[in-house]
Amino acid sequence: MNAKKLWVVRKNEKGMVLVVGLLLIVVLMLLGTTAVLTSTTDMKISSNYKSGSQAFYIAEAGIERARENVRQAINLGPSLSQILAARVGGNGVLSDSSTITNFYANGTFVTDDVPFIASTSYGAGSYRVYLTNDATDGVTSVTDTNYQVTLTSFGFGPNNSFTVIQVSIRMIVPPNLPAPITLPGPNATFDGPNANVADVTGGTKPAICVDNATAAASVKGGIPANRYDNYTGSCASTPCIEAQTIPSPWGNKADLLELYADLKAAADFTSPSDTGFTLGTTSNRKIVVIDGNYSYTGAGAGILVVTGNLVLQGNFNYDGIIIAIGKGHVTRSGGGSGTITGGIVVANTNTPGTELGIPYMSTSGGGSSDVQTPPGGGAPPNVAPLKKVLWKQF
Repeated sequence: MNAKKLWVVRKNEKGMVLVVGLLLIVVLMLLGTTAVLTSTTDMKISSNYKSGSQAFYIAEAGIERARENVRQAINLGPSLSQILAARVGGNGVLSDSSTITNFYANGTFVTDDVPFIASTSYGAGSYRVYLTNDATDGVTSVTDTNYQVTLTSFGFGPNNSFTVIQVSIRMIVPPNLPAPITLPGPNATFDGPNANVADVTGGTKPAICVDNATAAASVKGGIPANRYDNYTGSCASTPCIEAQTIPSPWGNKADLLELYADLKAAADFTSPSDTGFTLGTTSNRKIVVIDGNYSYTGAGAGILVVTGNLVLQGNFNYDGIIIAIGKGHVTRSGGGSGTITGGIVVANTNTPGTELGIPYMSTSGGGSSDVQTPPGGGAPPNVAPLKKVLWKQF
């Protein structure tokens, strides 16, 4: 190529640098704009997620407060049916909690139910909680038959975030004991005291309940003949010992272990070394579950579960239910006096297989050891936080 033609080619390339530069600027501007838009979108997503999470936790806080309020209300005396009835609005029935729009629609509450917890500020938002029945009883019914109800919590967070959580909760209620002393199992070892001041009073129930005739004979053989009259109850004669099919959970190993697991999960204390350990009082009952041996003296109220050797010693008083499972071994040691108002269950669950083993109870130590059915014949009030059995988020 001669010099003239080379000059023409170079002449035709004038301005290319400018074009390429402009193209690069456009590309960089597009990249920058995309980065800004992406960053802005990510920030909005992050902000929405944060707000949604806050609304969720606010609704959860409402559930937990309501669960504790139900527990406290029960301990004051009213039944779940009475608590439900107090939530009914002007239309005479509870709202159908299976459909959330029966409570809240188009940005406003439309139900006439009385809130179980009115709108309450919490953190950066607020919650409101309603109480209805469970699906088994019918959510609009005010009659409870299974110790289970439904809580619906509306959580409002920042930036108009909103979440609804619904939980069914069930009372951990040990059913009424069939007798002040219940000894389930294929047989029973019972050693009663030779003290005229030691009584077992069943009222409308037997003094001692077992689940077979052989166990009944064994228990009777452990009571001094001159103390038969100390064991009174629904029987025509004394000692009042009755062999019957012991109702669940007291006569069934699997059901007893399930009750133990529920009580342990809800226990106030699981060891005497726990900070603030107490067996409770009649005005502030406690659930105490001890995995191992325990020697008990003093006063307490609530539910006491011991899986090892339980020793009742000195002066002791307990208002509630004592459950000695695992080893199923109870002894009365030393002098003094003691009264259990509620009842005691001794069940050997440490055996292999599905059946209970032989329980052991000896109250032959010095002093008196009274066990009696509480007034009205029922179990003491429940003290546990209500167990969550169903959970969903709308």
